Amino acid sequence: MSAHVKRMFWLPILALVGGLFWLVWAEARAGPGGYLFGMHDAATEAGYCLAVAERGRELTRGQGAARLEAFLGESIDFWRGRGAGSALVAGRMALASDVAPPVEEQVHLHLALQACGQRAVGLYGHRFASMEGG
Repeated sequence: MSAHVKRMFWLPILALVGGLFWLVWAEARAGPGGYLFGMHDAATEAGYCLAVAERGRELTRGQGAARLEAFLGESIDFWRGRGAGSALVAGRMALASDVAPPVEEQVHLHLALQACGQRAVGLYGHRFASMEGG
């Protein structure tokens, strides 16, 4: 096969791949920024995540594994620092609605605590000391 034929073969493929990358990029930019659990703003999201961490602390009564308790404490401090205090009531109401039957509360709290922790790390750059070092 000549070099010209090889170029003619790869050119449409490269154009297709480039077009797909552009479409994904354009779609991501056009989509809503989004907040966790359908919250409408960052303060309400922080209130929801604070409510999740506080409810986790209520359920463990401070008697859970040391790392879990440390993480819950750090989460509570972090979300309070993000201005969640003013939106805590709205966060608690949304959480109560989300864990209403038939939803299993502990399962939802587990997933929500993970999502809030990932949000704190990924979006805000927070580092949880309780999760350092394995």
